[in-house]
Amino acid sequence: MSDYLDISTSLYTNSLTLFVGTGFSKYMTNGKAPNWLELLVECTKSIDKENKLLNQLFNSDSSGKVKEAIYDLTICAQILEGEYLKKREDIKKEISKIIQSKINEKTIDKEKLKHLQTFFSEHPNINIITTNYDTIFSDYVIPITSRIVIEGSIIPRLNSGQNIYHIHGCINRPESIILTINDYYNFQNSRNYFSRKFFTLLQETTVAILGYSLGDFNLNSILNEVKNSKNESIRRTDIYYVTQDPIADVIERFYSLTYGIKVIQDTKSNDFFNRIDEQYEKAKQLIESVENLKDVMLGNKKYTDEFLKLRIALTTILLQAASLGIGSKDKMFINTLFALLKKKRGFTREDNAWVQYEHLADWLIEIASIIIIKETEFEKEFCAIATYSFRHSSRKLYKGYSWHAWESWHNRWHEMKLENQLMLEDIIKNGSWVSNSEIPSIIE
Repeated sequence: MSDYLDISTSLYTNSLTLFVGTGFSKYMTNGKAPNWLELLVECTKSIDKENKLLNQLFNSDSSGKVKEAIYDLTICAQILEGEYLKKREDIKKEISKIIQSKINEKTIDKEKLKHLQTFFSEHPNINIITTNYDTIFSDYVIPITSRIVIEGSIIPRLNSGQNIYHIHGCINRPESIILTINDYYNFQNSRNYFSRKFFTLLQETTVAILGYSLGDFNLNSILNEVKNSKNESIRRTDIYYVTQDPIADVIERFYSLTYGIKVIQDTKSNDFFNRIDEQYEKAKQLIESVENLKDVMLGNKKYTDEFLKLRIALTTILLQAASLGIGSKDKMFINTLFALLKKKRGFTREDNAWVQYEHLADWLIEIASIIIIKETEFEKEFCAIATYSFRHSSRKLYKGYSWHAWESWHNRWHEMKLENQLMLEDIIKNGSWVSNSEIPSIIE
């Protein structure tokens, strides 16, 4: 399934949310924007001219540069707040000053900004959620139509506009900033309008996460909350983590299995938005033909063989189903998917149909990633088709076997729901296979 096509479809249907972290601000300022550690170090230096407090809270390298906090950053912030209060000063106002000195017209990359301004002017209905305190979006990216939302209140600009949800507060209102361990405790245990709105967006829209570390505690807390309360969907995932760095396979699998997140790696922010744009027209066409699925499910129409022989056919059907709000337990829809799987298996028996074996493997994996099949009425039929796919797959290129299908099973195994992985693992372990095909190696 095309990740960018999926995201573009959400963009077209006004159901795309960006969840933006500090890494995005660093990207836009070429590293000048401070991360949380750097911000607290700056705050410490402002009231600690002799570095006594600095050495009590942070570890430094041989050159004197701070490399890490001795305690959790929320605890460091709590300690610092107390030190500021002793001096009758406000640490959150100091944080606002520091951010404004680091993020401004002189530090923001003009070319990156111009690119983003163009994208958001063409797509003004994107939801923006951020834990950043800075105002890059409202002051620079979309300065005319943006509205800052803090704890359910709006800083007025216009009667209508694009909401930017600052869930950890904003420098425009320093008192709103969530900084200390007490602040975070209150935020995580609040159930006000703002927190409900925030989690509603994460549950009901496609979310692209930009500028966060996968090890970020706050990010993982939020993802866990969403996972525990999220409704079933026919999409394998509707949360995407975008990073310009490579991610280890074991970490990618962890986030896929734990939170249903798809990782898009080695991708800079501007490249991410470019690729969404490239798929936008195709996404628009897919959504505008959504009525076809309704007719097929009711038996009034059939998809043509020419359409079903395309790899993108299943992608189209799943995107249409998502836009219709069809759930992963809808029996009429599941019956339709199994009818299509049997058609696809039939295509593999035609002459010169090797690509159809690859498609069949991909379709089986895709369906097993969005629907729990184990111990349902569909298990026997699905396992029969999967076994057929295994028997025509091979790790090496042999006549009569598809090594592309083997690669699909091997490389995408972890994308399937764990229950389905165990179900198919039993088939592989208990089955008899041609030794040269190396079917057992699929799950290694």
